[in-house]
Amino acid sequence: MTISDKKVMIVDDSKFWRMVLQSVFAKLGVKQIVVAEDGMKGIETALRELPDIIITDYNMPGISGLQMCLYLRSIPAFKNAGIVVLTGSDDVINEFWAEHSGANKFISKLLPKEALESELERFVSNDYSTSKTKEAFYVTNIYDVLEQKMRTEILNREILSLIEYARDELYVIQKFKNFLEFFSRFTGLAFMLLSPVEGRIYNFGLPLGKTVSKERLLRHLEKPIEPSDWSYFGNFGSEFNVDGLETVVVKYQENEIGLIAYEGASDKWSVSKVLNEASESIALLFNTLNSFRELKVASAVDGLTGLFNKKELLRFLEETHNLAKFNRTIYYVAMFDVDNFKKVNDTYGHLVGDEVLKAVAAILKEEIAGKGIAGRYGGEEFCLVITKAANNDEVVEMIERILERVRNTQFPHGKCTVSCGVVSSEGYESPTEVIKAADDLLYISKKTGKDKASYMFLPKNREINQVLRREQT
Repeated sequence: MTISDKKVMIVDDSKFWRMVLQSVFAKLGVKQIVVAEDGMKGIETALRELPDIIITDYNMPGISGLQMCLYLRSIPAFKNAGIVVLTGSDDVINEFWAEHSGANKFISKLLPKEALESELERFVSNDYSTSKTKEAFYVTNIYDVLEQKMRTEILNREILSLIEYARDELYVIQKFKNFLEFFSRFTGLAFMLLSPVEGRIYNFGLPLGKTVSKERLLRHLEKPIEPSDWSYFGNFGSEFNVDGLETVVVKYQENEIGLIAYEGASDKWSVSKVLNEASESIALLFNTLNSFRELKVASAVDGLTGLFNKKELLRFLEETHNLAKFNRTIYYVAMFDVDNFKKVNDTYGHLVGDEVLKAVAAILKEEIAGKGIAGRYGGEEFCLVITKAANNDEVVEMIERILERVRNTQFPHGKCTVSCGVVSSEGYESPTEVIKAADDLLYISKKTGKDKASYMFLPKNREINQVLRREQT
């Protein structure tokens, strides 16, 4: 767009300065010049005429030049418009408000005429323009601007209020979903949050499978963060595609930290407008959730293996036990120990030993995925808490598969095996008793040949003690 094609608006309560500025822009070849006598009329004229360049005095009766900038910048149509604020000798401008006013440039009226003309010519030559599309322009007068500003403040305040609950991410996501449903109904809605330690997908109605959901959502990002692990929440289907999926990328400081995806919105215009107006608050909310997740993972995960540490493992075990008692269900605990691990460390060094632990941990993590958690209990000892197994046979199959995979893995030093003890929670009053029973069975496996698992799904302490006494005699 050339200078002659641009529309310039001059806002100044001084008739003298309006005439001076009109003369300057006419000399520069600007053919479309509109004027306003104060800030209120400036906003009304801008809404009606949609100028590409706005030159406004700073100090005017009623609404100042800075206030007018703030109003206009709150409207998407004026996002890329060029705004200059002219200052007089008596104007004292706070640097903070000047920086956040939305003005592109401040120019002093005290400059010599030639210098002022030169500054304005350079400015108007830049690529500034106002959008004329309906999507970017949805207010018609100053009262609509004020109402829109109020709406935006309320939307942002509502979203930012969720930050205080950031420790409970599922609760926050559920509340955010409910918030969006005030503006539109959806046939499907999903949220993806990305941090280096973990990616999370919350699905509310999209019929996609877990892996397909991840792949499909990641397509809409240019340079997404690559999490080391993924978690999925909600009900996932088996479809490979959905029609009419709308997505909004969530960015924080230019980093893509999340995505909002939806289909079948009953009011696309409203939900799109809400997500646009509250984009900065949504980004701050998502970033806060990611930060809390990183802190949580850092405090709960073993640094070497990436499995849960003993403290988090025991916390989960206690919660699982209490829930099982309340629901009258059972769970399983499997204790593992790397066979002859001291010999590996003594012969090949601790670095090789660490690689062995990491490889075993990776196998445990893969096998337990979606069925419970894996943790490092201490040293070369690991623990599985299996919460989603259909029956004893399924547990046995999983444990034997783990033993086989470890047995057939090529470690840095060669071959390696693990021993295991497995119990169900049935008949035990406390999680401590369950884990002790599994540890006792692990001891039996170690003493009776290693590279094997010992099972007792309806164990009694006295029965285990009898077996232990026989092994010791």
